[in-house]
Amino acid sequence: MTSAVPSGFAATFVAAAFLAFSASISLAQIAVGQTKSSQVAGDPLPADGPAQALVRVGLSVSDNSVFAPVAAAAELGFYAEAGLSVRIVPLRGVAAAEEALAAGHVDVIDHTVAYAARAIAAGSQLKIVAVATNGFYGWSLIVRTDSPAKSLRDLVGAKIGVGPRLSVADMAARRLADLSSANFQFTPTGPGALAPALRTGELDAVLYSATVAQREVTSGNARTILDLTDPADRTALYGYSASRKMRETRGDDLRAFLGAVHRAAAHMKSDKAWSLRFLRTFTSVNDPALAEILFERVVRYLSTDGASQPDDVARGLALAARAWNAPVLADLDPAMIVANAFLSPDP
Repeated sequence: MTSAVPSGFAATFVAAAFLAFSASISLAQIAVGQTKSSQVAGDPLPADGPAQALVRVGLSVSDNSVFAPVAAAAELGFYAEAGLSVRIVPLRGVAAAEEALAAGHVDVIDHTVAYAARAIAAGSQLKIVAVATNGFYGWSLIVRTDSPAKSLRDLVGAKIGVGPRLSVADMAARRLADLSSANFQFTPTGPGALAPALRTGELDAVLYSATVAQREVTSGNARTILDLTDPADRTALYGYSASRKMRETRGDDLRAFLGAVHRAAAHMKSDKAWSLRFLRTFTSVNDPALAEILFERVVRYLSTDGASQPDDVARGLALAARAWNAPVLADLDPAMIVANAFLSPDP
């Protein structure tokens, strides 16, 4: 591992990465609030009480159950107890989130280790300050209920729909190929088009997260061939990134925010009934069976301390390097990407 970004970082890779998210909203829209209405989390204090520190959190996917603890902490009153007022700002995609963070419109964003590495290699000052999950929890490979495929071997040469290029979906596809030691025909497809294409036969199978793939299963339209949820997987994947300004000038507020989030994650894991009710609202899931899957395959594996190990981060970078054909990512020092300095010992 090296401690600096290797020279000659592929400009074409960086350009392609950001073009993949070119539909993102502009910073002007973020600044004037033309996105979906922001939520202000945290119980109000009496007028004569101490002022609450504001933390603005950008969510690029506002219903991703991995980041449900951000909203759960507000519902449970944990931010107010920590002296914080947290504003959740919905954003359209990773590029919009990274731009908003760089411009100072938000303080923290939902992120992945691989996205953070890509941004840092391109010159960004952000850094992952807590890891949310290690592994592809909730991701699965599904086929239509009438498909003749019974195992992975039956899908060699079949058309498998995954998410957009240069995304977590590419990494999941690479993980699937590694697990099976087989070559598959992966077809980049927008998340909203995956299920319809599977139903019409344009795709033979779909590999995606639970809210898309398992929704088809619980609806009776598909069945699962392989679940990528693996408690033994130690590949650092999702996390929270903070701006340099937040890290350097508001470290105590950042520490308090993460502590409340991890406290909420612990509550969600220990109180299943509460979590199922909350997940149905947060993810807009009406099907109790799908909410159950989100709890069992995602919430149960959420980190309650945010800590990461260098080897876990290195595995995530190596997987992204192969999935995105960007070998430079595998050469980055994990310490450049992730910092554990803002984690509380007892969330």
